Amino acid sequence: MWFKAASVFQFLDDFTTTAEELETALAPKAYEPVNRRQLLSYGWAPPMGDDNEQLVHSASGFMLLKARREERILPSSVIAEHMAERIQKLEKTLERKVRGKEKLEIRDNVVMELTPQAFTKSSYEQVLILPQQGLLVIDNASAKKVDQCTALLRDSIGSLPIAPVQTEIGQAGLFTRWLKGTRELPKDLLMGDECVLQDEDNIAGTVRCNKQDLTSDEIRALSTTGKHVQKLGLTLNETVNFVLDDEFVFSKIKFVDTSPDDGSDVADLDPRAIFDNNFSLMALEFSTLFPRMIEIFGGYKPSTDL
Repeated sequence: MWFKAASVFQFLDDFTTTAEELETALAPKAYEPVNRRQLLSYGWAPPMGDDNEQLVHSASGFMLLKARREERILPSSVIAEHMAERIQKLEKTLERKVRGKEKLEIRDNVVMELTPQAFTKSSYEQVLILPQQGLLVIDNASAKKVDQCTALLRDSIGSLPIAPVQTEIGQAGLFTRWLKGTRELPKDLLMGDECVLQDEDNIAGTVRCNKQDLTSDEIRALSTTGKHVQKLGLTLNETVNFVLDDEFVFSKIKFVDTSPDDGSDVADLDPRAIFDNNFSLMALEFSTLFPRMIEIFGGYKPSTDL
């Protein structure tokens, strides 16, 4: 449940949908296992696990959803191998070369026949809705998977007026000034030990620094040679560590004082109570983190609906 990454969107209108209304809207798009002829199944799954049927977990005014993707693993090399065998046999029978359209038909047949035998794997995207903050957060940094998840949510509820968070002050510019030391960090923000520097003309390439003292002369010198800081490790309020990039995407999120509850001190609580507790702690941290980081970078930049 604990997010390790976060792609953050702002609602362009107030989000007034209740948990009960959202539950009803998601139900028709609930996840179903892939059948023998499917390569992919994608839908909503219970955030607490398959033993709980609720598709919306609500606590402390926050809502959590979980999308499940199940796909069959059918490597292109396996398809190519079977295709080559069939093409070779067909060419021998026909005594001529097999052409493009025929090859496509052979490929379709191979995929159809191999699909039921393929293993499956599952992956998940969690969606956190912060109604009072006007934010929607997806625990993935992959633009492709985030787009798939927002498309599923939009398809489920009919409309999703959101836009990626964009701030008045660009992240890269402020990152670079912090690293150079020409601009002080806010008092509630600490610099971490990780950064990525990108050459402005993209000729000299990228420099990645990990577990380094970013205030050292050596690191600061890099930011004075035409490189801008693309990603920077930071800590807010000494409670949450993260790496933020120049598109306002968070990764490597780690809660300093709020670790997942293993139940050792709450033996009398049921799993739902433990989940509620952890979820509320995480959501409360995020309800402070994201608005504060938006504020640090000058507030919202006017954006258009997706």
